Amino acid sequence: MASLPLLIFFLRKPFRNTLREMRENAPRFGYRIKIFSYERLGRWPLPAGAAVFTDFERLAPWELEMVSVLRARIGETGAPVLNDPAKFLPRGALLKVLHREGVNSFGCALPAQGERPARFPVFLRTMAAHRGVIGDLLHSAEEAEAALESAVAAGYPISDLIFVDYAPLEKEGGVFRKRAGFGIGGTVVPAPTVSDHHWVAKSGVKGAAGAAEYAADRAELEDWPHRALVARVMALSGMDYGRVDFALTSQGPAVFELNTNPQIRRGLEHPDENRVATCRWIDARLHEALAEIAHRGAGAGRADLRGVIGPGGKLKKAAKLP
Repeated sequence: MASLPLLIFFLRKPFRNTLREMRENAPRFGYRIKIFSYERLGRWPLPAGAAVFTDFERLAPWELEMVSVLRARIGETGAPVLNDPAKFLPRGALLKVLHREGVNSFGCALPAQGERPARFPVFLRTMAAHRGVIGDLLHSAEEAEAALESAVAAGYPISDLIFVDYAPLEKEGGVFRKRAGFGIGGTVVPAPTVSDHHWVAKSGVKGAAGAAEYAADRAELEDWPHRALVARVMALSGMDYGRVDFALTSQGPAVFELNTNPQIRRGLEHPDENRVATCRWIDARLHEALAEIAHRGAGAGRADLRGVIGPGGKLKKAAKLP
């Protein structure tokens, strides 16, 4: 196993479980995954290999600067490095770009900049991390202002709050279905669709979808109709690795976010055989794409991390930081 090419993932320590199953099964596909946390990288030098930087949604601006220095050092070895923290667009910025470029028909408003919703309904949420919606849909300027005041009073920083126009999501088989696709170094791989009775279809509800939906998901895998959408969002975001979450509406696809550290689970314990087959197909394509990145990094040397990692294996502050 030690001779297999290595793919290194960097992420926040509390979220190491997002890649647990991928790491366990990677050797079956001819490569290895090793995970390092930004909180404690350990003693340098780190092992040699290709690298993927993730969890930008959970990093403060000064942390992104520190990670940028680490990324640059690894890039100097000639190994592939996916995701540049210096190019990361926070949720609000990405949604505005997607609306401006015609990907999304809906927009958003940033209260910290004095912006308020121009149309309704909307919902209020935080931009950083993946904490979801605060409350329910808001149908008027008065409701929106009251929700904002309540959120700030509860301790949510106004700089992290955003109003997002509600896209008229279509129901399929009587349920809401959230689709997604992974972008991996230019390769697009479909993600399992999740179904929910509520419009906030985050993780899905068991039993919401039926055999017809699972059969349809499996049938479209080889010629997945949303590859161009995911590829365009990845390009506009400036990221090389992540999962694009979206849904279908009467006005076209509605892209919700790009998650740079998505949860990847095999989903092989399910009563529907089409769902299991879909998850197996996706699992294999993900490993193939990641293995290709790892193999391109084979033979690269170790990064020179002098001055980057300090005592206790922690990232040092970037030189330009006060």
